[in-house]
Parts: sequence; C-alpha cells; structure tokens
Amino acid sequence: MLYRADFAGSREHCGRAVAQYDNRQRTRLWAALTGQDSGVTHRCYLALALWHLGYPDQALAVSRELVALARQLAHPFSLCYALHHTAWLMQHCRLGDATVAAGEEAHRIGAEQGFTMWRITGLMYRAGGLVLQGRAAEAIPLLHQGLDEYRSAGCGLTLPYYLSILGDAYIQTGRFDQAYKALDEALTIAEKNEDLFQEAELHRLMGELALAQSPGNDAIAEARFESALAIARRQQSRAWELRTTLSLARLWRQHGRTADARERLAAAHAWFTEGFGTPDLADAQAMLEEQALKRESVNPLD
Repeated sequence: MLYRADFAGSREHCGRAVAQYDNRQRTRLWAALTGQDSGVTHRCYLALALWHLGYPDQALAVSRELVALARQLAHPFSLCYALHHTAWLMQHCRLGDATVAAGEEAHRIGAEQGFTMWRITGLMYRAGGLVLQGRAAEAIPLLHQGLDEYRSAGCGLTLPYYLSILGDAYIQTGRFDQAYKALDEALTIAEKNEDLFQEAELHRLMGELALAQSPGNDAIAEARFESALAIARRQQSRAWELRTTLSLARLWRQHGRTADARERLAAAHAWFTEGFGTPDLADAQAMLEEQALKRESVNPLD
C-alpha cells in the first residue's frame, strides 16, 4: 500500500499491526524465521505513511522509537532496515544531516554484515543528504555508483525515488538535460511498476526543472505543479501537497499573483496541526508572514 501511494491504507494496517500484534516474544520468533523483526518493519512504513498524511511530528517520533527498538534487539538486519527507512523519512523531511548520518550507518553495517542492498541504499541516502546540504556536485557520483550497483543487484523497487534525488541534484548543478532524462525515466518506471509514492514529487521536480531551464517555461512549470497537486490530493499526501503549493506560490508571486499565492498556501498550511519546525512548514510560514508584512506596508490602515 505504501509503495502504491495508498498512504491511508498503509497507516491503518501498519498501525493495527503495531497496536494488536507487537509482542516481543512472538516477533523474535518471526525474526528467526523471516530474517527481520516485524515490530521494526511495521513501524518503518507507519512512520512514512504518517508523514505523507500530514503528521510529521508523529512520524519522527515513530522513527525514533523504531531505531531504539532495533538497537535493543541487537539484530543487524533489522537495524539496517530501521536505518534505511529512517534515512528515507529524513530525506522526505529535508533534514540533510540526519539523512547523511542514517545513510552512513546503514552503509557501514551493510558492508560489515554483507547486506548488499542496505550497503547500496545507505550510499544513496548519504548522497541524498548531501543534496539537501547543497553539495549536489559531490552527491552525483555517489548516486550513479549506487544506482548502477542497485540495478546490478537485481533491485527495482523505489527506483523512481532514487532517480528523483539524482534529478534534483542535476537541477541544482545546472545539468538540465540529464535532469530531464532521470526524472522522465523515474515517471516511466513509476507508472509501469505502480511504484507511485514519489509520483507527485516527480511532477513537481519537472516543474522546477522547467523554471530552471528558462523563465519562458512558466506555463509548463505551472501545469506540472497543478498535476503534482492533483496527484497528491488523490493520494491524500498532505506533505507533497504542501511542498508543491510552495513551488506554485513562489511562481505566482513572481508574476504578481500574490493574493492567489497567499490564499492557496494559507489553505495548505492551515490544515497542519504539528510539525511546524520541519523545513516545508517553516518555509510556508515564512512566506505567509513575508506576504503579510508587505501587505501591511502597502495598506497600513487595513
């Protein structure tokens, strides 16, 4: 459900699993049979679903809980599982330092234990954190290495996600043709494999790419942002809806549509009841406050 972007369904089922079946003795037995602890596994996807549905503080709390549980279990595979999904959540939250830290630890343990996929994805999460830190040029070779090894290992799940990070890195470094190629491939794979959790963000990045290429692409960018919003709403991803609304509001503000930008952003921001310290919500609040100050300076008696 999570990969197919049914975030509400993922939250319901993973939350019920944790609430009703998270018995340490039973999950320890299952871990011996399956190789992973289901108490960790269900919390991983619960945290991501909560983030998408608009509860970032709850998502981060579950993430801290699942990592603590994985360390307590002293079960390396479950710890790598926990760190992988923690890095995923931190990258979604735009927390660069935390993404790098979780990715590096997962990569190190994966290499020590021979967990090929966790070693590779740990490398890509480290790169994703570097992109968030503004070090995209440094991240691109790591992303290429990780993607090559990931494909060579026969992995296909989440490819659209990792390609989106590569596309973002290319946008930041002005390599627009490569950015389009990465994002277009990601959208093709997402549709083919129903790997849809990153779909809205891919369309938003396509919009940002159009703007970076030329100011004359404003109409193309706006259409991409509106597509991303429609997808986010259909999937009930309040997180992607807010981030895309920020992109659209910035574009509209550049064209003097400040009232439209303020109205759309205020509506997206007003839904949230937590997570105001996370970057997207902080950026939205800052933009709304800046617009309010400008409005007051123009109409001081209003």
